[in-house]
Amino acid sequence: MKVLSLHSAGHDTGVGYFEDGRLVFAVETERLTRVKHDHRSDLALEHVLSQECVDTGGIELVAVSTPVRSALLRIPDLDHAMERIGAGAPHHRTTCELLGRSVDCVVVTHEVAHAALAAHYAGHEDGTLVLVNEGRGQLTRSSLFRVEGDRLEWLAKDPLPWYGNGFGWTAIGHLLGFGKSPGVAGKVMALGGYGQPDPRIREQLRAVDPRVTHDLELAERVRADLARRPGFDSAADVVATFQELFTAAVHTVLDRYVTRTATGVGPIALGGGCALNIVANSALRASFGRDIAIPPACGDAGHLAGAGIYALTYVLGRRPEPLSVYGNGAGEPRADVLAALDTAGLKAVPYDARAVAGLLADGGVVALTEGAAELGPRALGHRSLLGNPAVSGMRKRMSEELKQREWYRPLGAVMRDERFAELYPGGRPSPYMLFEYPLPEGTAPEARHINGTCRIQTLGVGQQRLHGLLTSFEAQTGVPALINTSLNGPGRAIAHTARHVLDDFAHSDVDLFVFDDVMAYRSALR
Repeated sequence: MKVLSLHSAGHDTGVGYFEDGRLVFAVETERLTRVKHDHRSDLALEHVLSQECVDTGGIELVAVSTPVRSALLRIPDLDHAMERIGAGAPHHRTTCELLGRSVDCVVVTHEVAHAALAAHYAGHEDGTLVLVNEGRGQLTRSSLFRVEGDRLEWLAKDPLPWYGNGFGWTAIGHLLGFGKSPGVAGKVMALGGYGQPDPRIREQLRAVDPRVTHDLELAERVRADLARRPGFDSAADVVATFQELFTAAVHTVLDRYVTRTATGVGPIALGGGCALNIVANSALRASFGRDIAIPPACGDAGHLAGAGIYALTYVLGRRPEPLSVYGNGAGEPRADVLAALDTAGLKAVPYDARAVAGLLADGGVVALTEGAAELGPRALGHRSLLGNPAVSGMRKRMSEELKQREWYRPLGAVMRDERFAELYPGGRPSPYMLFEYPLPEGTAPEARHINGTCRIQTLGVGQQRLHGLLTSFEAQTGVPALINTSLNGPGRAIAHTARHVLDDFAHSDVDLFVFDDVMAYRSALR
C-alpha cells in the first residue's frame, strides 16, 4: 500500500510517503524554505514527489489532515467533508485529484491526526488514553481519545479550562509582549524557572471568564488587568503560576479518564503542541509512575505522518511500522557538501572524533549534521550545535550570541544512556529531549537552568558518531554531557543542508563544521 500523507494548510506544513506501512520519506516545508512554521505545502509536495524512492504512479491513497488546502488537492466534495467533520466525524473518505488522476482519499480531522500519531508512539496499545492539547484544532483546543481495539474513540472535547490548553500559553505570551506566533509558548515557558507561584495571581487567573477563548474584547481586558504588574520578576511569577495551574489541570483530566489496572494506570500518550511542555511532562510522568508516549513532532508538523497513520491503522486496518525520528528529508550527497564548503572557502578534512572532542574540551563550538534530519523541533544530534557545558560563558555564547535568543532561555544537553543510568539510577530515559531532570550542581553548569534542572536527551549506541564523540569528550574532560541545541541562526528554521549551515554560521563564532564523514575548521577560511 502506497500512501501520501499531508498537512497541507496552516502552520508547520509537510508531506510524508508511506510504502507497505513504512514511512519512506518525509519533509517539513520549513526545512526547505528556512521560514519557520511555513505554510507553503506545495513546495514540500513537489519535493517529496521528486524523490526516487517515491512511486508517484503507484500512490493508492492520499491522507490529509484538516484544514485542507483545496488548490493543492482537488477534492470534489470537500464542502460535504468539512460539514461531516464539523459535526464530529473523525474522518471522511472520498477521492482527490493527484498528478492528473483520481485517487482514494481520507480527510482526517485535525485533532484525530494528532491523536493517531501519539497513539502510534504508544504502540496503539488497547486502552491507551490520548490527550491532544493545542492552541486551536479543527473543533477543539483539547480533546481526549482512547484506543479501543481497532478504533480511536473520541471521549471528550474541550475538557480543559482556558489555562489548561495552548490558547492560555498564547494569551500569556501576548500579555508579556511576545506576539502570537506558534513558537511563542516556548519562549514564555522558560520564564517560569525564575519565578514563584503566587496565590493572588492564581486566583486572578482562575477567575477569568472561560469565554476569554473566543471573546476578543474580554481577552484584551484580561490582558490589560494582568499587565498591571510590570517587570521581569512579576512576569516570571505570572508564568510560574500559570505553569502550576496548567500542569494541575492536565493531571486532573488525565486522572479522571485514565485506565486503572491492578498494577497502576494504563498507557498515556500526549499529542499537540502542549506536549512540548517539559515541566508538565515530567510532573505527569512522576505522578502517574509510568512512562508517557510523546511523539517528537507532537505539534502540527507531526500531521505529515499522523494523517497517514490514522488512515492506515483506523480506516484500512494496517498497522504502520514504528517511526524513526531521523526521517526529515534525506542525507545530503557528499558532493553537495564538498561544493558548499568550497563555496564558503573552507577546506574539507576527514572526520576525527578525537580532534572534535579536543576542540570541544578547549571551549570550541561545533555545528554537526549527520544523515537525515530530525522530525520535529528538537535537535537530537543530526542537526545540532554542540558546546562544552563546563566552560564558563558557553550558554551565553551559544544561545544569546550565536542564536540571539532571549538571555533567560536555557539550553538542553545530550548524554549517553549508560552515563544517564549512573547519574539517575532507575530513571526513565528521554531520547527525544521531552523531559527535565534535576542536574547536580557542577555536573554541566552551563546546561543547568536557574531552577536546577536540565532538559536532557539520552543517547544510545545507535547514533554511533555522536555517541563516540561523547565518549571521547568525557574521556578528555570528565564531563558527562554536551550542550545540544538546534542548528539554526537567528529567526530561521533548523538548517537542512550544508549550505544552510554555512549561510547561518560560516562567519560566526562557530569553530568547526561536521558534515557526516568530513569536517572543516572555520579558521581555515581562505
